Amino acid sequence: MTAAPAPSSAAPPPSSGFTPQPFGKYFLVDKIATGGMAEIFKAKSYSHGGFEHLLVLKRILPHIGENEEFVEMFIDEAKVSVALVHANIVRIYDFGKILDNYFIAMECVDGKDCRNLLRKLARNRKWIPIHLAAFIAHETARGLQYAHAKTDLEGKPFGIVHRDISPSNVLVAYEGDVKIADFGIAKAESNAYQTKGGVLKGKFEYMSPEQASGIDIDARSDVFSLGIILWECLTGRRLFKGDSETATLRKIKEEEVPPPSRLNSAIPPELDRIALKALQRDLVGRYVSAQEMADDLRDWLLPATPDRLKDELAKFLQELFAEELADEKARYQAGNAVALQWKGKLGAEGWEGQTNSTVRPPPGPAPMSTGGRIAMGFGLLGVLGIGGVVGMAAIGAGLIGIGVTEIAAPTTGGISVFVLPAANIGVDGVDQGRNSQLDLGELAPGPHSISFQADGFLPVEVTIEVVAGETTKLTRELQPVPKAPPSAEKAPVEVTGPPVINFKSSPPGATVKVDGTVLGKAPFTWNDAELGKSYKVEYSLDGFPSATSTLKARAGSQPFSQTFVKQSNDPGKLTVTLVGGGWANVYVDGQKLAKTAPLKDFNIAPGKHAIRIENASLGIDQTQEVRIDPGGSATIKASPK
Repeated sequence: MTAAPAPSSAAPPPSSGFTPQPFGKYFLVDKIATGGMAEIFKAKSYSHGGFEHLLVLKRILPHIGENEEFVEMFIDEAKVSVALVHANIVRIYDFGKILDNYFIAMECVDGKDCRNLLRKLARNRKWIPIHLAAFIAHETARGLQYAHAKTDLEGKPFGIVHRDISPSNVLVAYEGDVKIADFGIAKAESNAYQTKGGVLKGKFEYMSPEQASGIDIDARSDVFSLGIILWECLTGRRLFKGDSETATLRKIKEEEVPPPSRLNSAIPPELDRIALKALQRDLVGRYVSAQEMADDLRDWLLPATPDRLKDELAKFLQELFAEELADEKARYQAGNAVALQWKGKLGAEGWEGQTNSTVRPPPGPAPMSTGGRIAMGFGLLGVLGIGGVVGMAAIGAGLIGIGVTEIAAPTTGGISVFVLPAANIGVDGVDQGRNSQLDLGELAPGPHSISFQADGFLPVEVTIEVVAGETTKLTRELQPVPKAPPSAEKAPVEVTGPPVINFKSSPPGATVKVDGTVLGKAPFTWNDAELGKSYKVEYSLDGFPSATSTLKARAGSQPFSQTFVKQSNDPGKLTVTLVGGGWANVYVDGQKLAKTAPLKDFNIAPGKHAIRIENASLGIDQTQEVRIDPGGSATIKASPK
């Protein structure tokens, strides 16, 4: 793989000892991270029948939980984030208060965040495969679109904007899934900042220009942030990182964004176009929605299916982080062994109502180092006050999703469907329109009928089981309608009799010569041809070029016709576009045009032409031969080398 320049990387958080312990109905098996606002753990929960659940638990420190204003401010935001049930969004399961600690329990994404993925690649001087970088961006865009479009039960939009889309909040599981973390956290931070004039939230180097300017933002701000992540995944470089926060914000608002292919020549022009469109500072030129960006990425990735790309991403991640994966597995097994001892001592309900001084931990392994990390841990470091890019926003981040009562068990689930080719997708008999992908939430648990119909392909209907609180995925490749078997060939009917040639022309009236002798004007019938003999036939008609062909006389009636097409000298149209913007000189057959590219619908004579596009400052100098049909058009795209 081609080497990429390695960006600077910070040292990992310092290690500290940890002994597994119970916490309410949960058993904390490993500490992932700790900061000034909260601690984050891998945790287990148990229920009757041997059911086990691995999750991530964030425990708010007691002195932060004493601030009632923060508790009240973020409880509503927690309810919003709980409502987000999508395959590409980290689920929140529970929140409440145990002893003196508020907590939030969420889905455990066992893997790495993009921040650590890119740092590992940089240390190894490698790039992530281009199609996998596009797949990560595609899956992230799908999760964003779901959240941006989310409505309440009455159809009123929540108006969710993440506001902190950055590599540390895009998690990639060892099994190939891609999920967005901290939706509710980012939105709650935004609300908190509305009371603090002039204070920016989020990670500065991943802000949109409008966010960096402190003005109102919408879903397109998240699209810009995702464009930064895609650009950095493709190039292995930081895009807007400056020497200071002020320098970073200035770059975001002013500095030209080069196409990724300028740093990685293997990147195709279409992927350049997608990344640069997401990074347009002008909102009019940017993608209007995350769905539009996801559609372009999906079209570029076709015919590869999400399942195949997920498997490739899983294999890539497991090979890249083989050592870390083995260490994390060993740490989990050690912590789980202690948790099982606690479970045997306290029962499945855990340590409800007790204090640290009333129960001593059972004997077990020595305290474990927190050197191992999983994706959720790194994804939350920024909001824990570690590294400090958010500053006071960490106070809000530490408390998002907490409250004094548990969240009610989810009552609905969702589906995520992908089909090739695009088809009309029906759900329980209701047509959802023609598409390759469909995401639906708020479905009742139980069986649901999914149907696919596309012209030229066999219709398919399947039944899938929807589970409350989960998104069920379905991938289907439709099969073409089989061709009808050839019918039994009929015995040919023998044609006898002398040749009868029926000469016709369109337009009528053409003069017909046979072997140089004029026979008449079409249409007419010729009865003097000799059976089996070949003749040279010439058609001529005023205003049209003559046409010559060969006729072989057969037995019986035989049509022989000629259609004349009037030649046109209408000029064609030439369009020249530049990937990444800018201008360039345009030469046609060596002659420099008075106009420069970008060039749209320039009149050009029909025929073959050599088109040269040149701008030394952009590294553009390419020549391409095009054929222009009368009244036709041709488009050339030029990219910097």
